[in-house]
Amino acid sequence: MGHTPHLSRREILRAIPVLGQGSLLLPCGVLRGQRPDTSTPAVIRGALRDGATGKPVAAKVRVTDSSSGETYLPEHAIRTMPKRTAPGVRHYFYARGQYEVAVPPGRYRIEVVRGLCHDAAVAFTEVGAGLTHVVDFEIPLLQDLHAGGWYSGNTHTHYHLEIDEDPDDRLRLVPPAEDLDVSVISYLIRNDSPYITNRYRVGRLPQFSRDGTLMDMGEEARNNRTFGDFGYGHCLFLNIPRPVEPVSTGLLSRDGKAPDFPTISMLCAEAQKIGGTTIWCHNGGGMETPVAVALGAVNAYNLGDGLDADYQRYYQFLNCGFRLPASCGTDWWIYDHNRVFVRVDGAFTYDSWIAGLRAGRTFVSNGPLLEFTVNGQGPSATVEASERVLVRARALSRLPFARLEIVQDGEVVAEQPAVKSREAVLERELPVERGGWMAARVAGGGKTHANFTVFAHSSPVYLRVADTPHRRAEAAGAFVDEIEASMRFVRKRYKFASEADRALALGRFEEGRKVFIKLAGQA
Repeated sequence: MGHTPHLSRREILRAIPVLGQGSLLLPCGVLRGQRPDTSTPAVIRGALRDGATGKPVAAKVRVTDSSSGETYLPEHAIRTMPKRTAPGVRHYFYARGQYEVAVPPGRYRIEVVRGLCHDAAVAFTEVGAGLTHVVDFEIPLLQDLHAGGWYSGNTHTHYHLEIDEDPDDRLRLVPPAEDLDVSVISYLIRNDSPYITNRYRVGRLPQFSRDGTLMDMGEEARNNRTFGDFGYGHCLFLNIPRPVEPVSTGLLSRDGKAPDFPTISMLCAEAQKIGGTTIWCHNGGGMETPVAVALGAVNAYNLGDGLDADYQRYYQFLNCGFRLPASCGTDWWIYDHNRVFVRVDGAFTYDSWIAGLRAGRTFVSNGPLLEFTVNGQGPSATVEASERVLVRARALSRLPFARLEIVQDGEVVAEQPAVKSREAVLERELPVERGGWMAARVAGGGKTHANFTVFAHSSPVYLRVADTPHRRAEAAGAFVDEIEASMRFVRKRYKFASEADRALALGRFEEGRKVFIKLAGQA
């Protein structure tokens, strides 16, 4: 028989390992060499705090098995995405102040994300059967935009009946977890589709504006040629006291048989008359977009907005001389980080935010944070230039991007590669020979968790040079051709209750056509 030495109490205590933060207690059978129990779930839980203030916050969480890549969500969690999603989409769940999820024993990666102004917080842990492991998070602040008067907003959201949870719970949790200062829900008619957000009354939603996000119930007016092809187009109405009827016309109306009348620009005019702000959707899609812009029926222009951002149509309008603020939203759920940042004058309220949006003191992004000035003046300013201007820009992002670019009249005139795909700073003196506009944008991005290309784009600074035009004749001429083609389509294919209504609709297009003819002549 072997001899077992006698150990003092002090020696026994010294032999016990000290468990630090992130350590794991294993079942005794595992320590004795027995096969581990993998049938009993483990639990990972922890606190969610703001890294700048230390206060509990809402955020979205992703728990992934390090070996298989499988994602685990609590059974009744509010998800970022529907169950049916495209390949490449990464699923998260929302939590307020703390999270808890049951998982099989194994090794896990935990990622916590909150909006765009915070960096992602990531931790790794290993858990055994039947054990609870606590992993707390302080989500680090990337940049405090509030300090400079910038406040974020999502201008476009709907929820379909497909979601499982109570929509009230979603509206209370998701916008604060996305760190949105303003969130606008849009009343929508698409035949008899059961959009659960239609249950809320148009107007301010104070019952959901108590957790750091101001909520508004607006509207999306819509007309399509086919279900997959914009007709007149889609336009959002924010800050309206009542719905503007009809909400959808033609194919998208409740029975799908309504006339294609009134046109969207007519509905925009009505929304503006009752104090609303109009934002054209989806990268400017729709054959009535140039008409609505020409007639002053559009207050802002949503880039991205449920799609990858596409700038070319936006640049055409700017090259015609229109002052058109850039805006953004997500459209279907708040599933990605698309948003518009607005610099407000004075105290932040919904009214001051809307005023800043309409003025064009904005940049849009699904990741990078932008700073941009020309001769010290930011987006929406008009700069009287001579031969050269001093441009300063900076992009900072928790999502990777390739370079920061300066765009003048639609052409890249300066660029700066990103350092470690995270930050780029640019300061240049650039020549200016004629009037026009400048903006900053991020290019060469990676992918967001919803599998969209990373982007950011500022609203323009407008340049004026004495005795030179600030419009481009070719841009205005292209819209003349486009409007004429649309008029031929409306005459031949669209339905109207009377010839008088048809004449009114075509009259709107003719008014827009004349505006672009005049602009082409001025250029």
